Amino acid sequence: MRVTLAATHTLWGELAAQLGRYELMAEHDRLGSAPGGDALRRVLGNGPVLVLLDEVLVYVEKAMAVSRGESTLGRQAMLFVQALTEAVNAHPRAALVYSLQASVGEAVGAEGLLTQLDHLVSRIDAKREPVSGDEVLRVVQRRLFESLGDPAVHRAVAAAYADLHRRQLQAVADNEDARREAGVEAGRLEERILASYPFHPALLDLMYHRWGTLPSYQRTRGALQFLASVTHALWRKGDRSPLIGPGEVDLADEATRGTFFSQVGERERYSSVVEGDIVSTGSGAANVDRRIGTDSPALEQLRVGTRMATSVMLYSFGTREGEDRGILESDLVAAALVPGLDRNVIVAALHDLREEELFLHYTGRRYRFEPTPNLTKLVRDEANKFTGDEVLDAIRGSFERVLGGASNAVVWPDGPGGVRDHVLAFAVAYLPPDWSAEAQSLTLFVEEAGTGRRRFRNAIGFAIPDVGQFDRARAAARLQLAARSLLSNRARHGFSSEQVDELAEKATGAARDLAATLDRAYARVAVPVRATGGTAPYSMEEVDLRSLLAAGRSLHGRVLDALSHRVFTSLTVEKLISLAGLGPDRAYVICGELVEWFFSYFEFTKLADRSAVADAISRGVMGRRIAYATGVVREDDAIRVRDPRLVRLGELLPVAEIDLGDDAAILTPELAAELAPAHSADPPTAPAGAPDGAVPAAGAAQGLAAGASASGSSEAIRHLALRARLDGRGMFGLTRALSWLRDESASLDVDVTIRAAAKEGGFDRVRLRNGVVEPLEEGGGTVQVELP
Repeated sequence: MRVTLAATHTLWGELAAQLGRYELMAEHDRLGSAPGGDALRRVLGNGPVLVLLDEVLVYVEKAMAVSRGESTLGRQAMLFVQALTEAVNAHPRAALVYSLQASVGEAVGAEGLLTQLDHLVSRIDAKREPVSGDEVLRVVQRRLFESLGDPAVHRAVAAAYADLHRRQLQAVADNEDARREAGVEAGRLEERILASYPFHPALLDLMYHRWGTLPSYQRTRGALQFLASVTHALWRKGDRSPLIGPGEVDLADEATRGTFFSQVGERERYSSVVEGDIVSTGSGAANVDRRIGTDSPALEQLRVGTRMATSVMLYSFGTREGEDRGILESDLVAAALVPGLDRNVIVAALHDLREEELFLHYTGRRYRFEPTPNLTKLVRDEANKFTGDEVLDAIRGSFERVLGGASNAVVWPDGPGGVRDHVLAFAVAYLPPDWSAEAQSLTLFVEEAGTGRRRFRNAIGFAIPDVGQFDRARAAARLQLAARSLLSNRARHGFSSEQVDELAEKATGAARDLAATLDRAYARVAVPVRATGGTAPYSMEEVDLRSLLAAGRSLHGRVLDALSHRVFTSLTVEKLISLAGLGPDRAYVICGELVEWFFSYFEFTKLADRSAVADAISRGVMGRRIAYATGVVREDDAIRVRDPRLVRLGELLPVAEIDLGDDAAILTPELAAELAPAHSADPPTAPAGAPDGAVPAAGAAQGLAAGASASGSSEAIRHLALRARLDGRGMFGLTRALSWLRDESASLDVDVTIRAAAKEGGFDRVRLRNGVVEPLEEGGGTVQVELP
């Protein structure tokens, strides 16, 4: 039948004209009013008929703007569609194919109209998706390519990719089942490549399954537009890749990038991300390309960094059902594998990208790009802005806190002049991080002090830095500085609250790591000691700090422990007499000179400070081993005292009252007897009922001294009762007194009552028990504690 088409104005007029029955619809077409069911059944007739309605949404939306009486042409069109579906449903030999957009995004803002059109036919329709699964591959092939070339080439490419995929899966397989499954997966990939050639199935899966969940993505038209621009860009630049996969997409091509953003709908937020991280010459992807390409010309051609960054960008949009955004490393490797590129190179490139890219995020084991900066990269870039001196200043501040203000520590002397030589106390010089024996030998520090010779050479030790630990300290300090800097400029960077919290956590963690690293930053301690042979006056002795247990002890505490066999806090009376040379040939020694000898000559015991000398003098005087005098005046080779009462022998001499200056001296008892004739005094008597030999608390020390002076030798006392009221400074004397009792008697029973009242603050209950009660209990004592 030959049909002459009339000029039509409506959908129903066009339908009637194409079926050769326009006269039945002429009036409805002229008026723009939708026909009823009876009129449509007459137009359809009794024979077989297929009605195709495409882009109905677009037609109706435009027709809504055309008035028809009190209605619109769009409204009449919707009534026509509803009547047509009912007429077709009642016709035994008619069918209607009615297409609507698959998603709200494709409706381009007409979501309500799309819903209404869908509901019009929902009672009687049988929905079909025109293209699904691997059918997409063939549609794309037919629409984009006139010819796919030699099938033998297809098979060779598919076999090569399948073999590569099989080998990579088998390399990570840990059992026989996994190895068999690798073969099955490879065979499936080979079949899919044959069906999708020249596109890699991963690219089409990405678009269909991931982008398909995006409201902006058009499954058929959008996919064809994107793949057409991708193919054209690769053809124009002569790319000879065996397949077109995610890594082959050229985002540097403006048309490709434009269609990509049109489909994923994120042009404004992600344009700068693509430009900065992928396509610019200074991007992180380009840096990784150059780094990997340096090792191999073949890898240089593959541009591994750009390939992987582009793949991650494509996978950053849309998700599979039940998954988070982004792509797992294993899936990314499978999608990016090409002949000449193996898994190890891909993984290395991804790890490099994590260090280079500003907007690449790696969370939940998934890679994806975000329009917000990657804090790891941002922090690293900020860290690189700080100079080496700024980093060392930060490390020094932290290190001084680690040392806790130890008075006998010298931090990072810049040379011999930086180590003090005017204090009568042992000092530990913590050498700076960049110290080396070649640049500054330890002997230089021992022998020199500023512009002259070092005077107190026996009062110095050296903590030697561990280069590796200080490198880690530098990294932690840079991280801390960077995190704090970014936090101080949070408004300029526009950080979210989560990013602010993450930066704060990074700063806190870096500070903690820095302190822990600095606590291990010194590996050895060196100290000059008297040489046992040869002509050198001394040699350097080293102790490995790493061999000492560090639990609960600070760095400085471990250093002092390491030196405890060389540096002492106390001195025996015998050692004092021996080193001073006190005896028949030397009846006196000036205290100021004696103290300097200890800190100057390697033959002398190394002392922590001069209080050890005062303590030994006190015990020596009490035991009548030596005498002590102040107000000493030298006369040629002899001395005299201005007042005989200033000569002390056989009495308790408080350490705090011992002057170690140049007008004080220690004497032999014989010289003391010559300078100050003995003064007798009756010892105090014990009160009634007191134990034998007990001395009342008041005047106990004077009574003991007087008794010793009167007899010339002290009597044996078996019982002692003392009562003293002490402040914080006096506690040191109490410790010495108890130590003397322990040393002088092999068998001792002590009953001590202590009542302590803190003038300010107070004692922490736990620390009080740990520091006072437990040591006494561990010593076998019976302790009764009264606490409020």
